[in-house]
Formats: sequence, structure tokens, C-alpha cells
Amino acid sequence: MKDFLEQTLRQSVSIEETEYLNDKLPLAYKGRYNFYKVETNGQSWIAIRPKNDASLVMLRKDRAKIEKVAGLNCAIFLDSTTFYIKEKLVEEGIPFVLENKQVYLPFIGLLLSNENKRDIAPVHLISFLTQRIIFVAMYEKWENVTVSAAAVKLGVTKMSVSRCFDEIEYLNVDILGMKGKSRVITVPVDTKKLWDDIQSVLRNPVIARYELAENIHLDKKAGISALCEYSLLSDNDYPTYAITKKEIAEIGIKKMKQVHPGEEIGCVVLELGYFVDFENKGIEDPLSVALSITELEKQDERISISIKEMLEEYVW
Repeated sequence: MKDFLEQTLRQSVSIEETEYLNDKLPLAYKGRYNFYKVETNGQSWIAIRPKNDASLVMLRKDRAKIEKVAGLNCAIFLDSTTFYIKEKLVEEGIPFVLENKQVYLPFIGLLLSNENKRDIAPVHLISFLTQRIIFVAMYEKWENVTVSAAAVKLGVTKMSVSRCFDEIEYLNVDILGMKGKSRVITVPVDTKKLWDDIQSVLRNPVIARYELAENIHLDKKAGISALCEYSLLSDNDYPTYAITKKEIAEIGIKKMKQVHPGEEIGCVVLELGYFVDFENKGIEDPLSVALSITELEKQDERISISIKEMLEEYVW
């Protein structure tokens, strides 16, 4: 860190690990951080380095308390972090140094210095391909899967997968890491916790719902019919099928007769933004099924129980 700061600031930097704050802070802080006294161009400040992964909420709260106790400006030394956390630190004016990559020290006038920085476009809605990659990675328990390897696995271009990796980084989905100079996906052992953590960024894969007067006997099942395949739940009187945007044009779904309220349904066709053929059985994958079921359908206790059992048996 000393060499990187001296190179970036073009001045002599003094960094000395210290324990003088340990007596002034709760014991938990000693377990979370290493403390450093830093001097740059005659100005003294404090730096903290997390010993383990720390959330943005914890970093924000702890740094503010440490700065108040020390009576000095306090920066955060980071070995690595996500694009989302970096963006938030800058947005909130929180000083940090990302070793060998980035320096943000507003209290000494260095607003931003970037080394090897990639520009990542803001993500307001996760793309269907990114969601598909995340789910496939969870099912297959990916470990150190690169952009190139992921592209082969999903049958798409490396450029498309690279954009998905950018989305994953921006959205702070905790599956992205580095192996050498390459970004890789590694899924944590606790996939249920990962699922719970990413709920807020996921989207319903259903683009449109078609209730047709006749059963057109498609090959792929989705929604309630897929859930029934994964559980002991009994299906509706009509099947629910999955179809992609490309297949809609080929089959001519939009030209088929749709039922009016109160009329008997022959089948339901769900247009999906992506389709993960789980275990090559022509059935929508469990995680997407859980997202496809409507809130009205989930009010049926049998359906809610079946979703929980499906995820426990096939995903966790």
C-alpha cells in the first residue's frame, strides 16, 4: 500500500500499523480492522483495513465512529471490493484506497485516481441473460468460471457474457471474484443465503401471459404446471406452457383465440425472457418457477408450501 500511495501521490508516505485506538473503541473493532497511522506531506490521518469481508453499512458506520474517536480523517484500505461499493463510497465522500487500482482521498485534495479502471454502465433492471447466468451458476455450482467458459456453457458470445459480469458486479451479487487478471464466478456453498440476498435485484421472467381457448400441446412447461412436476401438487384443469419470444412468432400465438373472463381455458402460455431447461426435461427451472408464480397464486397455501419444498429438494 505504501509504494502504491507514493507512486500515486508522488510524495513520501509514512504508514505505521498502530494499536493506540484499541483502548478507545469497543473490542469488536479490534477483531474487524487493522489500524494505521498515515502521514502524507506533513498531514496525519488514520486508515483502517478490514480483516474480513465487510458490508457497506458496516464500513460506513465504523469509519465514522473511528474518525470521531481519533479526531483525524479516516480512510479505508481495501484489497478488493465491488464496483457497487466503490461507487457508493465516492458518492458519499468516504475516503478509500483500493490497492494497486484506485485512490479517493478528498481530504488531501485527491478526488480520484484510477488504475486499470473499467467503466461499468449503471444497471436499473437486471437483464434476462444475466439472471439466466446466475441461476445456471447456482445449479451447476460454478467455481472459478471465466467469461470464456461461461459463454461456452450458455452458448452465447463472450461480449454478451462480459456485459453480464458487469451487471453482476454493479448489482453486488456475491458470486464474482478474480483469478489472476480474469473475473470469475464462484457460487458460495450456501445457495439459499445467496438466493435470499439477491431477491431484490431479480425479476419475473414472464413477459406476457396468453390464455388460449384450445390446448396447443407445447413441449415446455412453466408456472404452475412446472411446479407440479417438481412436487405433489395437482395441476389446474389446463396446462401452463413456456415459450420464448422467437417461438411466439414461429407458432403464431398472437393470432390464436384467447378466452374472455369466465370462459373455459384450454391452456395458458407464458412468454418467458429466458428458458433454463432444468435437467433437460423441458420444464422451467425451479428458481424461475418461484419467480413466475403470481402473488395471487401464492395465496394458496398448497402452492407456497410446494415452492418451498421444490427449492429445498432441487436447489439447496
